[in-house]
Amino acid sequence: MGIFLKLRYIMMLPILFLTLITSPAAESTETAELIGTDTFILGQALIMGQGITTDGEYFYTSGSIAAIDLTALSKIRIEDMEIVDVKINPLPDKCSERGNDHIGGISYYNGKIYAPVEGGDEVYASIVVYDAKTLEHTGEIYDLPNELYPDGVPWCAVDPETGYLYASFWDEADVIHVYDVNDSMKSVRDIEVKGADFIDRIQGGEFYNGELYLSYDIHDNGNIKNIMKVDVETGEVSLAAERNVGSDNVEAEGMTFTKNGDEVILHVLDYNKIAGIFLRHYKVDF
Repeated sequence: MGIFLKLRYIMMLPILFLTLITSPAAESTETAELIGTDTFILGQALIMGQGITTDGEYFYTSGSIAAIDLTALSKIRIEDMEIVDVKINPLPDKCSERGNDHIGGISYYNGKIYAPVEGGDEVYASIVVYDAKTLEHTGEIYDLPNELYPDGVPWCAVDPETGYLYASFWDEADVIHVYDVNDSMKSVRDIEVKGADFIDRIQGGEFYNGELYLSYDIHDNGNIKNIMKVDVETGEVSLAAERNVGSDNVEAEGMTFTKNGDEVILHVLDYNKIAGIFLRHYKVDF
């Protein structure tokens, strides 16, 4: 290890220590057994504070800090959690020039990363597509109807079995919109939410076994953040798991799944508003 790299790690130690001692004391619950946490600080935290998805070998993350005009995508090898690639401000010029400045909860499908985009005065609801190997923009930009997404598109999830992409607006949404990524993002249908008045503050979603799961950043619920399940045939919404994040000063972000043999592992990003990003890993029985 070079002397400058050693110095960098030494300089980061106090910040890492502060992050750890101020981190929320997340705990297991009856529906989500906490089995590990990876902690990211400084520049690493900036590139992964929004969304996460996976192809089974790598995690892909998105980050957005509007105050400093920063967006990012990263690629992390699951085996050793090493960041192997980062793209800073990856939005294509067309998006940047019209004011798009936020990437939300992303989703992997068929070698590509589907990134929901927000921000801008005129066209602010879009899905931008990236090559998962290189994190480069593929040239695909799909503008969605602004009237359906008054604050842009905060999250999307692609069903690997159908190639359908699911998305909703962020605040008290009662409809989930469905598009076909293999047919130029053609609108397929709308799903009316049932079993709940609405879905609210969704930060990310992912499919597992044909069911859509959503990460809720619910307010006024103390230390508890929910993972909800949506039956995409009926629109029925139900509670899949509760997570105890250890503090009410935590913002739940994106989520994804991997498998470890027969076990399902849920991975969720938590943003500690004091310091750092925490990638939590849970055993769940879905």
